[in-house]
Amino acid sequence: MPESLKQVASNPEQLHQLLESSHHQGHQRLGHHLLDAGLIQPEQLHRALILQHASQGQRLGEIMLEQGLLQAPDLEDVLHRQLEVPRAHLGSFEVDAEIVKQLPESSARRYHVMPMLLHGDALVLATESLLTQDALDSLRFVTQRKILQVLVDSGEVQQAIEEYYLHEVGGDDLQRYEKTIEPHEEEQRVWREAEQQAKQQPIVKLVDSMIRNAIVQKTSDIHILPGKETFLLQYRIDGTLVKVRDFPKTLLPPVVSRIKILSRLNIAERRLPQDGRLTYNQGGQEVDLRVSIIPMQFGESIVIRLLNKNAGLRRLSQIGFGEADEARLRDLLNRSHGIILVTGPTGSGKSTTLYAALQEVAKQNVNVITVEDPIEYELAGMRQIQLIPSINFSFPQALRAILRHDPDVVMIGEMRDLETCKIAVESALTGHLVFSTLHTNDAASTIVRLLEMGIEPYMIRAALIGVLAQRLVRKNCQHCLEPEEMTPLMRINLGLEDNETFYRGRGCEHCHNSGFSGRAAVYELLTLDEAIRNIIHHGSSSDEIRSLALQRGMTPMPQHGVALARQKLVSIAEVYRSCM
Repeated sequence: MPESLKQVASNPEQLHQLLESSHHQGHQRLGHHLLDAGLIQPEQLHRALILQHASQGQRLGEIMLEQGLLQAPDLEDVLHRQLEVPRAHLGSFEVDAEIVKQLPESSARRYHVMPMLLHGDALVLATESLLTQDALDSLRFVTQRKILQVLVDSGEVQQAIEEYYLHEVGGDDLQRYEKTIEPHEEEQRVWREAEQQAKQQPIVKLVDSMIRNAIVQKTSDIHILPGKETFLLQYRIDGTLVKVRDFPKTLLPPVVSRIKILSRLNIAERRLPQDGRLTYNQGGQEVDLRVSIIPMQFGESIVIRLLNKNAGLRRLSQIGFGEADEARLRDLLNRSHGIILVTGPTGSGKSTTLYAALQEVAKQNVNVITVEDPIEYELAGMRQIQLIPSINFSFPQALRAILRHDPDVVMIGEMRDLETCKIAVESALTGHLVFSTLHTNDAASTIVRLLEMGIEPYMIRAALIGVLAQRLVRKNCQHCLEPEEMTPLMRINLGLEDNETFYRGRGCEHCHNSGFSGRAAVYELLTLDEAIRNIIHHGSSSDEIRSLALQRGMTPMPQHGVALARQKLVSIAEVYRSCM
C-alpha cells in the first residue's frame, strides 16, 4: 500500500485525499499479496486456484480459510492492503445530519456501519472490519449509491451510531412532531394529552435512544433537567455530568410520561415524587434502571441510575488495593466469623467492593446469602434476597429468616437502624461472617457511629474485625495530561513538598473535554487488633481510635490518594475534593 494510505485521517479533507489516492492505485491480485507477505507458498496458491475454478465462483480467501492455509486475521490484513481501504479516526469527525439521513438507522445497526461523508456520488461508511459482498449489495440498494469503506478503531462505530442517530431522532421527525403539539393555556390539558403522545413513535424512539446511548457510553446516571424554555439531557460519565443536548420544553410531558409508562409509575401523579425501576436489554446484557422523578419549578426532573448486572463486577485484585492491604483484607475474608464493614458516601463503590469480597469467599464452598435493596448484580451460586418494603419485608425480617437457612456468610446491603445492627452483631457472635455497609466519613468514625446507634462496646469488641472506608476519585485522561496548579493550603493539608509536580487532565475529545477517564478507589483499611479493641468504650472518640490505628499500620485515605497522584493517575485537586 502506498505510504499516503497508511495515514489515519482525522478530518474530511484528509479522508478525501486518501480516498482519491486509493482510486488511482492499481489493485494487485489477492494471491500476489499473500505470496509477497510470505503467508502461503506458490504450490498452495496453485492448488487453491484449481479449487476456486472447480467451485464456480467461491472466493479465493474463503477457500484458503476452509483448507487451513490461512488464519482469518491474516486474510483480513491482506485484504485491507489489496483493497487499499483508508483508515480514519471517527471520533474527530463532525458528521453532517444530512449525511446521517442517507442511511436508515436500522441498516446502520444491522451492518454496524456509520455514514461519514459523500465522496463524489459515493457514500463513505465507517466500519471496523471489511463488509461482506452481501452487506455491500444491501447497502447499495438501500442508499442507491456506490459504497466506499473506511476502517476505524473498535468501538467507534457503535458510539457514533448512538450519538448521531440520537440527534437524528431529534431532527426533522421530532421537529414535525413538535408542531403537532399545540401550546395550551391549561396545564391539565397538556398532561392529559401527554399519555397519548408518549405512545407515539417519535417519543418512543427518542426515549429508547436516550437509554441505549447512555448504556453504550457506560453512563452511571441519566439526568433530565427541566428549564423554562427547554429541558436538558445529561449523562454522568466517570463521575462527571456531561451535557448531551437541549430539547424543546413541549417534549417534556410526553418524555416524562413515556418513562413513567416504562417504569410502571402513575402517569397522573405530578405533584409527588415517585420511584420506579425497569430492566433494559442491550446487546444481550441486562441493565437495571432505577428511576427517580421529583416535581421541580419548571416540571418533573428525572434521574435514572443504570446498573449493568455484569459489567460492574470486579475481582478483589481489580479494586486497586496495595499489596499489603490486599493481603490484610484477604486474611479477614478467611475468618469464620465477624463483621466486615465497607463505609463511605453514596456512589463511593461500596457495593462493588462487597461483591468482589463475596466472589472471593465463595471459593471456599460456603453458603452465601445476601439481603439487598435492590439486588445490583446477580452472583452465580449465591442466594440473593430482594427486600419488599411495601409488605413490611425489610432487613430485620429477612435477617431473622435467613439465620434459619444455615448460612456461612451473610451480606446485608446496609445497616440502617439499631435492630438491623443488633441482628448483624448477634449473627457474627454466633459463628457467621457478616458483610455490610455504613455511611460514615472514615474508618475510625464507624466505631463511634455504632456506639451512637446503641450497640454496646463489648459487642463491638467481640464482633467487628475490620472496617474499609473508601471513595471513588476520577482518573486523569492520559491523552491530555498537563502540570497541575494547586494552592499552598492544599500542599500543607496533604503534606506535599513545594517542588513536587502533579498532573491533571486538560480535556480533549477522548474524555468529552472533562479531563477525566475512568475512576479509581482510594481507601483506608482498619483491622481491629487487641490494642484497638481495648480503647472501644462509651465515650470513645474517633480521633483517639484513628491515632492508634495509624500507629498500628493503617494508611490514611488522603495518603493513598497522594500515592495515586504521584503516578499521574489522579489529580491532587481530585484527591483533596474526595478525601479532605
